[in-house]
Amino acid sequence: MKPFYYLSDFPDRKNAGKNYLAQCPQCGKKHLSIAKSTGLMHCFTSGCGFSGKLRDFWENKPYIESYYPSPSKRYIAKACVSSTSITKGSQSEVLMIPEDYKNLAPEIFSKIKPLTTDPDTTDPDQLAARRYLSDQSISLESAIKMHVGCLTHRCFGKGEEDKKSMGNLYHCIAYVNYVNGQPVNVKYRSCDPTSTAKADSNDVQSVEYTKFWYQDSPTTPCAPFNIDCLNPLLVAEENIRKLIITEGGKDVLTISQAGYPFVISVPNGAASDLSKSFEAFEPWLEQVQDIVICGDTDLPGRTLTKHLTDYFGNRCLLTTLPGDCKDISDVLTKYGVEIVHEIIESAKPRHTADIITVNERTDEVLSVLRGEYDHGYSVGHGPLTDHIFHPDDQGGLIIETGQPNSGKTDFLNDLTCRLMAKTGRYVCYLSFEVPDKNKHIAQLIHLMLGKVNTTAYTQIQLQSIIDYLNTHMVHLDLHEVSPTPEHILDRADIVRRTSPLKYLIIDPYLFMEVETGQNSTETQAIKNMLTQLQSWGRSNKIWVIIVAHPRKLQKLNGKNELEDIDMYTIAGSANWANLADFIFSLTRINEQDRAYTRLDMLKVRDQELCQTGSVLYVRQPCGRYDERESEEQVMTEMQGKILAKDQLPWVSLIGE
Repeated sequence: MKPFYYLSDFPDRKNAGKNYLAQCPQCGKKHLSIAKSTGLMHCFTSGCGFSGKLRDFWENKPYIESYYPSPSKRYIAKACVSSTSITKGSQSEVLMIPEDYKNLAPEIFSKIKPLTTDPDTTDPDQLAARRYLSDQSISLESAIKMHVGCLTHRCFGKGEEDKKSMGNLYHCIAYVNYVNGQPVNVKYRSCDPTSTAKADSNDVQSVEYTKFWYQDSPTTPCAPFNIDCLNPLLVAEENIRKLIITEGGKDVLTISQAGYPFVISVPNGAASDLSKSFEAFEPWLEQVQDIVICGDTDLPGRTLTKHLTDYFGNRCLLTTLPGDCKDISDVLTKYGVEIVHEIIESAKPRHTADIITVNERTDEVLSVLRGEYDHGYSVGHGPLTDHIFHPDDQGGLIIETGQPNSGKTDFLNDLTCRLMAKTGRYVCYLSFEVPDKNKHIAQLIHLMLGKVNTTAYTQIQLQSIIDYLNTHMVHLDLHEVSPTPEHILDRADIVRRTSPLKYLIIDPYLFMEVETGQNSTETQAIKNMLTQLQSWGRSNKIWVIIVAHPRKLQKLNGKNELEDIDMYTIAGSANWANLADFIFSLTRINEQDRAYTRLDMLKVRDQELCQTGSVLYVRQPCGRYDERESEEQVMTEMQGKILAKDQLPWVSLIGE
């Protein structure tokens, strides 16, 4: 034996896909596998275990990096640290590798009898195992190929914790598990028939078997059963197209019987700790393209399936079993190997609402083609406003901007009051600009009535408007929590669950708290906030209206005028323009011969219902905004010409 070897020390090596096969310098058998890419070598002769790394590759990567080649991989993200920083009891900070698994003790392994095909055997363990496998529709050859053995062993049932004083002897099959060709753990399963039998749907008597278990494993956690099928030194392919993961060893035999070479089971059934179970074998699992989860249909099995899909993510494909089958082994027994094959091949990715196929939307698409969809509604100002602002009930994000004192809050009061009175929509206000909620509600009553002075009205007369507002609006004040997007939506969700909420007003954004700091700039924070609000609005079919101020506007060259407001003058981020469904700005013109408010619709995402453009409004003393076609109309009205005004009450008074 030499302290190290070069590739030239194995001149008679043979190609085996991505590996070489050569004669082992320790045992002399031609079972030494050498990885062409990493130089890792291992002898798979039972009892030999010769391993190492060719001297040719020592300059490339350390031994450990041959297993964990990239710090960016998911399995490196578990904070692997150098051995010098490890304190007593913290060995979990260093990832396991396959060589950490200890071999079964010889006295344990020697008791396990390999299954044989000897037709003349009278060994009771062999006969019991054969009968059990036959009734499970698993061939003796398949079991032998998977290293299944047999013996008489003491096993325990579910809940039998005191293994020193409980348990009985049973004929057992032994699922012997190998890592790097060496036996590292074994699970015993009793295979004695019970004293009762049951009839299937065809009145055929079927034998039931005892279900008692025991396990020997010198290493914790146990390795997944049949994990060596993924051993890179045993796999010729560069990539494994499909790996199947089951709950138990018998299911591994079933799927192997169906002709699938790459199949493993979790080590402890539905109770397995996946991160610990797979830790040493993450590099082996990285070579797999698709992972088919073939779990049981009971609650523990479904729970395991979810944990596996969460762990492996987008690579997972899920199987669907017949309704009368608990697991894939039941399928083999009842329907045969062809149905097992069909189930594995028809496995599909887990359903997610984030992926929408044309087929699942066929009915909705046909409705759109027939014109049967939400065509939006008038907000109550008139046809000119409808042309630029005609919302539907799909929800989303609306941004209102404008210079200070341009009437942003005042116009929103009119708009939302019309939405309540004329369309029946429910509105939730978060109005930092109007801290006195009593005055805000009173202003809305002025708008409902179309009156400035309400001192002459009695409570009985006004009660109908108060009752109407009580069923169509609510205020948020946020005294108990800070005004973060999360807290705002939490409170809005409470409203949404108890009322038919359609509009959430945040006036203005300036008072909201968004997270900024070392890892989040203001631009990123605004993007996150807008995305969160828009997503919530769309998923709940609610319009979120945010009042946002512009940045400091530049003066025009040679003039005492400011630049025009557009989508990109909103303070903080261009994402206001990118993420909004509607953006409009308000400008107040107050001159001797003309006084009006101009609304400029700067962005409309769905231009089938309305388009960008401008509308002029004159404001009544009560706060209502009436649309006008042109400046000429405004100027004519200021000179005394009477034009149409919206002056009737929007909600009838009691006793009118």
